[in-house]
Amino acid sequence: MSEIPKIYEPQAVEEKWYSHWLADDCFKADPASSKPAYSIVIPPPNVTGVLTLGHVLNNTIQDILARRARMQGKEVLWLPGTDHAGIATQTVVERTLKKQGVIRHRDDLGREKFLEKVWEWKDKHGGIIIQQLKKLGASCDWSRERFTMDPEYSKCVQQVFVDLYKKGLIYRGKRMVNWCPISLTALSDEEVTMKPQNGLLYYFKVEVVQGATALSPLKADSAPIWLTIATTRPETIPGDTAIAVNPKDPRYAHLIGCQIRRPLPIQIPEDEKLIPIIGDEQVDFEFGTGVLKVTPAHDKTDFEIGVRHGLAVIDIMNPDGSMNALAGESLVGLDRFEARNVAVDHLRELGVLVKEEPYQNNVGYSERADVPIEPRLSEQWFLKYPSVKQARCCVQSSGSTDGPPALTDTEKMQFFPERWAKVYDHWMEGIQDWCISRQLWWGHRIPVWYSKSKSSEIHVGMEPPTDPENWIQDSDVLDNWISSWI
Repeated sequence: MSEIPKIYEPQAVEEKWYSHWLADDCFKADPASSKPAYSIVIPPPNVTGVLTLGHVLNNTIQDILARRARMQGKEVLWLPGTDHAGIATQTVVERTLKKQGVIRHRDDLGREKFLEKVWEWKDKHGGIIIQQLKKLGASCDWSRERFTMDPEYSKCVQQVFVDLYKKGLIYRGKRMVNWCPISLTALSDEEVTMKPQNGLLYYFKVEVVQGATALSPLKADSAPIWLTIATTRPETIPGDTAIAVNPKDPRYAHLIGCQIRRPLPIQIPEDEKLIPIIGDEQVDFEFGTGVLKVTPAHDKTDFEIGVRHGLAVIDIMNPDGSMNALAGESLVGLDRFEARNVAVDHLRELGVLVKEEPYQNNVGYSERADVPIEPRLSEQWFLKYPSVKQARCCVQSSGSTDGPPALTDTEKMQFFPERWAKVYDHWMEGIQDWCISRQLWWGHRIPVWYSKSKSSEIHVGMEPPTDPENWIQDSDVLDNWISSWI
């Protein structure tokens, strides 16, 4: 009898036995089996790279559960697959083609040619993770391996979109989104990484003038009144459409209804610089001076304030983060961070820059492009989330019995420990409708067509209209996570 090695020798064991298991179909699930069914759908890893330590841990746990279930006499299906990873894959391929000198931008190739390059990349690199899973000994049914861009899979995803649209749960609208100026697409909150940044807080002053409906006790012979405002983004001053103070703040409440002269852009007539002072309880007494510049097109909080007060929305940036003509002659064409320095110089020249002080804040970065995102008002497709009342009805410990869905206690979710039900409630209170569209080419294309002759007419369906020459298909694709929960 041969002696057992003192140390584990994987090369003498793993390949031999894994090949044996595969040859004997040990992991293959039989749909006609009379055994109790047990199934796990693998959280599909992206095709963009290699397994991480997190993948190894997660898949090891799944493998343990699958093997235990087989030992208990169950018919086990551990379904494997990979995810097309929309923005991640497109970013990798685009970056590679740029390094090779093939393109400067994906538009150089056009949609169809660019997608051919992505498929070539996927065929070359997409199998790496599958082979790594096999090296780990994962007991998946490899005969059923799936890819989230398989034709039947894509068809299913698009069918769900059509069904939800017909139910009124998917709609198109204009709302603030996280925008990546490099990838040129909207991002979900999960694709934004918050990073602490050492920057500057800029204090500048604006002159208050009497408004037509002013509540201010200003007199014609009184000395000028100035308000000091603190901001981290002076380059967005040309997009300001109001100054906001908290109506409960005794320092400023009497000025609500007056106007101020916006210092930038420099080149516009004086009367076009006048913007109102409004009162809004969302203004923080403690931040800066308690006076907030409101830029509805470039900040989510400001946008909400703007909606409440009917403020104009002035978008002063191009999709790539450069300044457009509405920013003024001296800023147009500049990158947003270069424009910040020029804007500060202008404030200094005008004599309204009060001070600059070091300031650390958290800035959202695009997870893939690793650049600061821009809050951007953009027309996108959204999925409606359930109401808080509906969501609470699905939780045993919520104590709510009114409204749909009508579930028995055994059908409802139960949290362990129960205190997490309150966390769930809190999360549902702040949830917003999901932005499901992405301005990418790699992914499940949205099954919507727009009439060339009637701007308000759209066609939503699995097939294009019978006269496709008169229609244009939506160029966007669906958020990668759509294919994960279908």
